[in-house]
Amino acid sequence: MKGTGYFHLMIGIAVAVCFLNFTVFAQEPPPMEPVSDPGQETSLDNIPRAPEPVTEEPQTTYNPQGARDPFRSLLEGMDKEVRPPGLAGIQISELTLQGIQIGLGRTAIVKGPENIAYGMEVGDTVFDGKLIEIYNNKVVFEKIIYDAFGREKEKQNIEIYLHRK
Repeated sequence: MKGTGYFHLMIGIAVAVCFLNFTVFAQEPPPMEPVSDPGQETSLDNIPRAPEPVTEEPQTTYNPQGARDPFRSLLEGMDKEVRPPGLAGIQISELTLQGIQIGLGRTAIVKGPENIAYGMEVGDTVFDGKLIEIYNNKVVFEKIIYDAFGREKEKQNIEIYLHRK
């Protein structure tokens, strides 16, 4: 058989490797020399010590002048609940159209939730939009809708009609 010679050769190599490993590990380590004389006392003062590490801590300073507080929300101050007084603090949905004055220009007479009448012209602003058109029987406001970060999301036209009693 042809394969048996190769098999015996591989077995012989494996036995030789095992024998060499055994003889390498079976050797005794070299004898250790004594560190100090047995008659001499050893104390901690005779042992050399490692040098003390020198640590230089960098001096860091923080001047908060002009910087925002990192623990306050970025969305703080974006609240639309704090309204200015007068017409600037009234929402479009809270307005009722009382009349339209036609003369040298058009003026819309609107009433707010506190029953105070205001005169508005094209371009005047309220809390959540501005007046863009005045017709004979209606006014058109442009309401700006913002996203959560205060960026303009979309614009919506809202019409308020004059209702006569």
